[in-house]
Amino acid sequence: MDTLAGVRGPWEEVGDGVFRRRYERWDQNIVLIDTSEGLVVVDSRSTHADARELREELRYVSTGPVRYLVNTHFHWDHTFGNALFPDAVIVGHRRCREQLVEHGEATKVELSEADWIPAAMRSDYLEVVVTPPVVTFTSDASIHLGSRDIELVHLGRGHTDSDVVVLIDDVVIAGDLVEEGAPPSFGDSFPRAWLTTLDLLIERSAGPIVPGHGDVVDRSFVVIQRDEIAAAIAHLDGGGEPSSFPADVTTVIARRLEPL
Repeated sequence: MDTLAGVRGPWEEVGDGVFRRRYERWDQNIVLIDTSEGLVVVDSRSTHADARELREELRYVSTGPVRYLVNTHFHWDHTFGNALFPDAVIVGHRRCREQLVEHGEATKVELSEADWIPAAMRSDYLEVVVTPPVVTFTSDASIHLGSRDIELVHLGRGHTDSDVVVLIDDVVIAGDLVEEGAPPSFGDSFPRAWLTTLDLLIERSAGPIVPGHGDVVDRSFVVIQRDEIAAAIAHLDGGGEPSSFPADVTTVIARRLEPL
């Protein structure tokens, strides 16, 4: 394995051979794992143009092939670049595949007409070739590449019903189960279940945690975010102080809140 500590171009090394690139668009993190037999990429960005940029920037770390692409969940900003990795095995939760098959085309149209998407980008979504994972699982899976053992686990529902956490050495790649710099997104969430899922993630965390968006965090940050979600739920259940989240976020939590 050919790696250098520190920074390679736009990539920051957060663990041995584990690199994080924080893209300004959607403040999104993409992770790649460098091995002697090729690369594992975690998430593919939101359009074909974004994915082309990602592919070009992989060369700062390695010119080896992308052997696996892992989707942390089904959302378009994490999966709509999948088609630009035709030689990689795409891996994700079973519900990630099902959601993309069932709703991917409709999502493309919605994004192309959304006024909150920059006008210059809207046509980019219509060119997306929705490409779901071809290898799926419901509980856990492993990738063994070179000398690296990479664990993929579904700890439970949370941000979506398809969240996958990637574990390698002491690095946790959390996807959108964790978000830094903004409140978590609750639009497709299961708030009560999210608490239990974060409890399990916290148990597995000893080193750096790469969220789906924002800066790299640690276990203590996730504990705080978990407690913020719990406080919002307690308030909506009729007790406790008002939520620390903005009112519009709390409204979405209320809409998604599972019965006691």
